[in-house]
Amino acid sequence: MRKLYSRQLIEARHEMLSIYEAIDLALHDAVHAFVEGDKKLASKTKKKTLKIDARCANLEAVCYNLIATQAPVASDFRLLQTIIYTDFCLQRMCDKVQRVARAAKLKATTEIELPAELIDLVNQEASSVYKVMGTAASVLVTNDLAVLRTLNSQEESAHSIYEEFFRSFNRMASVELTDDRSYDDFRRVIMVSRYLDRCAQYSIDAASRIMFLLTGQRWNSVDIAGFDEDELESLRVPSGEGVILRPEVDAASVAKIPLDEVTPALRALIENPIDEDDEDDEAEDEDFDA
Repeated sequence: MRKLYSRQLIEARHEMLSIYEAIDLALHDAVHAFVEGDKKLASKTKKKTLKIDARCANLEAVCYNLIATQAPVASDFRLLQTIIYTDFCLQRMCDKVQRVARAAKLKATTEIELPAELIDLVNQEASSVYKVMGTAASVLVTNDLAVLRTLNSQEESAHSIYEEFFRSFNRMASVELTDDRSYDDFRRVIMVSRYLDRCAQYSIDAASRIMFLLTGQRWNSVDIAGFDEDELESLRVPSGEGVILRPEVDAASVAKIPLDEVTPALRALIENPIDEDDEDDEAEDEDFDA
């Protein structure tokens, strides 16, 4: 019975990471659709976000069911809390990706022409946000608290481009549009930069929750910015039997995220995959021999 429970915890964690991967890839598609005015890709991406929403709802239900039926304590309970909180962040990220896809479709449908300078800034901001999300994914997989500290500076870089976007927009002359509805459409389109900024922040919030899982402390990347690696490692507390964290296996759940956007440690794990079933077979053989 406990083996089944442990397997359920592992599967819930892998589903959390897989959803993160799906959102990351959907954001790439949504931004590409926006920049290129690809209405078909925008519609396709919006449909993907609806499926991701359903997966998030199902993952939340699974976690609450495990809490209700297994009465987890200590680290097992922290793991489920971490998954639920991360899932909440993923739902918010998915909503922003969906809004980017909507803006892309609106831009293509109404033929709104944004100045090249603003399009370029959206591209720059998106590239910076991808790096933030890739680093956050790396933290969630590798459980590296030292990497968590770097997220704050990365987010500041992305946020500075967001601020530059609106500074540039404010410097430009008012756009000539035919009616109030056209102005509303235009406002929705220029909000893409804001949606990107929020995706970066939600991904950091998700990654920061790993601190609670590993240490029991509710600190974030800002709180631990001044800690050295020894101090961070000393905060870790032992895990229960249900909390099985194997980065070499977990990496498979985020393997489709572009490798140039993740940390070197996660990239190495993705490029050298380990078959989880083989490891389980080896463990069973060892138990049998014993």
